[in-house]
Amino acid sequence: MASHGLYGGRDAAGKYLSSLLRLALACVGLAGGVFAQDATQAQTLAASSGNSVFNVRLFGARGDGAALETASIAKAIAAGHNAGGGTVYFPPGTYVSGTLELLSNVTLDLEAGALLQGSPNLADYGSTAQYGFGRNYGVDSSGEGFHVGLIVARKAENIGITGHGRIDGSGDVFFDLKTFHNGVDFDPKYTRQGADFDGPQYGLEFGPVEMHPTGRPGTLIILSDCRNIAIRGITLSNAPNWTLHLQGSEQAVITGIHIQNDVLLPNNDGIDCMRCKHVHISDSDIRAGDDDFAIVSGEDIQVTNCSLFSYSAAVRLEDTRYSTFNNLSIHANRGLAVFSRGEEHTAHVLFSNITMETMLITGHWWGKAEPIYIAARTGNGRAEIRDVHFTNITVEAESGIMIYGAPDSIVRDIYLDQIRMHVRAPQPRIAQSVGGNFDLRWTATSFSEALFKHDIPAIYARYVEGLRIRDFDLTWDPNLPSYFSGALVAEDSKAIDYADFKPTSAPGSNVQPISIQ
Repeated sequence: MASHGLYGGRDAAGKYLSSLLRLALACVGLAGGVFAQDATQAQTLAASSGNSVFNVRLFGARGDGAALETASIAKAIAAGHNAGGGTVYFPPGTYVSGTLELLSNVTLDLEAGALLQGSPNLADYGSTAQYGFGRNYGVDSSGEGFHVGLIVARKAENIGITGHGRIDGSGDVFFDLKTFHNGVDFDPKYTRQGADFDGPQYGLEFGPVEMHPTGRPGTLIILSDCRNIAIRGITLSNAPNWTLHLQGSEQAVITGIHIQNDVLLPNNDGIDCMRCKHVHISDSDIRAGDDDFAIVSGEDIQVTNCSLFSYSAAVRLEDTRYSTFNNLSIHANRGLAVFSRGEEHTAHVLFSNITMETMLITGHWWGKAEPIYIAARTGNGRAEIRDVHFTNITVEAESGIMIYGAPDSIVRDIYLDQIRMHVRAPQPRIAQSVGGNFDLRWTATSFSEALFKHDIPAIYARYVEGLRIRDFDLTWDPNLPSYFSGALVAEDSKAIDYADFKPTSAPGSNVQPISIQ
């Protein structure tokens, strides 16, 4: 992998001269840009010194938080690209911008104290059609709506985003923070609560809130069909849509980043990785309303040493193979979620060394506090979920593990090993509002199957062939809602191996701990 550092590949003298020049460029930039040279002069200055740092202040950017800096930053990016590569440097300041295109062999480096701020004006962002994006989820779309966001890269190589600065999407500007966002993906008549399901009397504590009718920008950062990517140290905040999306990209390293979104906003996923290969994500923290990770149609994806908070799923996986998720701490509505909708298949996936709590919440979020959730759509015969391992996981959950296949999409060979699971009581008002239901939105084919009344065992399996349970320690809170039931319920399933499982039913429940039908 090519170096994305400021001085990668230079000798000691070159590093010293580069550092001196960078300091000089920063000092010039701090003058406010009132005598900024044009792009040609700035490029000539960098080239004449043997340096490859392009200070945005020398291209006209002021960093005053008032001026729209899109054109100036774009000139700096173009200069670095045209010079054969370099670093576009942001000294401390606030740089307001619309859509920028990141080009090959360019790294954006934000100094501590530098803020790249997404414009609050929707007109400053390009359209998805303009940048060649479509409406096919996981294939050519990015985020919700018809705009792109702040940074776009297409078919670029050797690119990076680094530094201890921040990139902020101004997400709150595009939402009404006092109005509920509701959807039409279920019918409340099938729920335990009927017409009272998730009523407005429960407030906006968990969101999600409604977007303004005028719309919002798209994904904060989209890297499409790119190669050799490095994203390090940066903070991404307040995304109005998906935060960081890799589409059809390969050879990416994402490490030490911080994603800090408003958890009341819908669709502000942390990291989306679709049709990608050889992606390594580590040592990061993500706080989002929507999924922290959404990995779709990927191969050789590794995620490790991350802390996650979400009102949706911490990890959402679909049609992905040969991937690992290790050393995670999770606070989420839904913990680890694996889906199949008939496009491809999921196999050879390992989740290990995870501590987790899942919490039942109100609001139009998918999930009902399941720590582990596997769901396959009926009628998808071409796809399957198989050979997925969950090992050394400690969890406090306000619902149970759910594995739900379909008659023509059997879930096969699932391993639950070294699981310590404590089922705790949800807040009574929340249990009354939304508890005691199965949530199969995304894979359901009808409203009757999308969100419906069902008692909650610790482990539920349907249309499963090959479920192995080993070293599973289950405990229950003493005062649980009456919809909690037994330890293991398996229906329309076979090869359920629970030889050393010592099951107990929920306190107060009169059902048998084990039910295999």
